Amino acid sequence: MIEVICDGGKFYAKGTFSLGIAGVYENKDFNNGNIEIRDTLYSILEEIKREDSFRYQPLFPYLKGKEEDGAAIAQGLADYYNRKEIEAQENIKQINDCILCNLFEDLEACGYPFWEIEEAILPESLDGRDIDSIYDTEESVYEWADEFHKKPNNGTISKTDVEGKLRKMFPMFNFDGLYQSIISESIVFDGRFIAFQFSDGWGEELFCSAYDRFDENFTSCEWHNH
Repeated sequence: MIEVICDGGKFYAKGTFSLGIAGVYENKDFNNGNIEIRDTLYSILEEIKREDSFRYQPLFPYLKGKEEDGAAIAQGLADYYNRKEIEAQENIKQINDCILCNLFEDLEACGYPFWEIEEAILPESLDGRDIDSIYDTEESVYEWADEFHKKPNNGTISKTDVEGKLRKMFPMFNFDGLYQSIISESIVFDGRFIAFQFSDGWGEELFCSAYDRFDENFTSCEWHNH
C-alpha cells in the first residue's frame, strides 16, 4: 500500500506496491525508491476537466469534486492505486501467467538456450536429456498467447493455467529460483496505466530490464524484454 503527498505541485509516494512475480516496488520515504507518479497537479487537474480524458477516466470517481486541493487529489491517487494493488492480488494468477507467457513466447521464438544458465536448471534435471529437443513439446506457448495479448487479466476471462503447463513442459526449469531472484527496478503510475520494469538476478539472462504497461484491467499493453 502507498501514501501519496502533493508538494510544490508534484506528487510523491511512500510505501510498497506488489505485482506478483514482477516483484515488490518500494519507496521507503516519499519519492526515495522506485515508485513514481508521472503527472503533476496541474496536468491532472487539466485531465479531469476533460470528460473524454483517455488516461484519467477510470480515476474520475477518486479525483473529481476535489477542486484544486493538492492534498485531496493526492489522497484520491493513493486510494485508486491501493485499490489496484488489491485487485492485482485478487488476480495474481492471471497476471503472473501473462508475464510467463510473454517470457516463454520470446524464448521459444528464438530457441533461447536457457539451460546454459546455471541457476535456471534444477540439479541433475538434464541428465540423459537431448538439449536440442527441449522445445519439442506436445504443446506450445503460442497456443495460449492469444488469451493474453491485449486481453484483460482481471478475472473476467477464463484463461489457461500457463505456469502449470510450463512446469510440465520444462520440468528442468527453476521457476521458483527465478521468482526469488527478481530485481524490481521501477514502477510508474500514469493515470489508468501502471508501467513497471524488472530484471532477473541471474545476470539479466532471462528478464533484462523487462518492461510492460498494464491498463486498469491489467491488460499487457507494451511488453519489451531487451
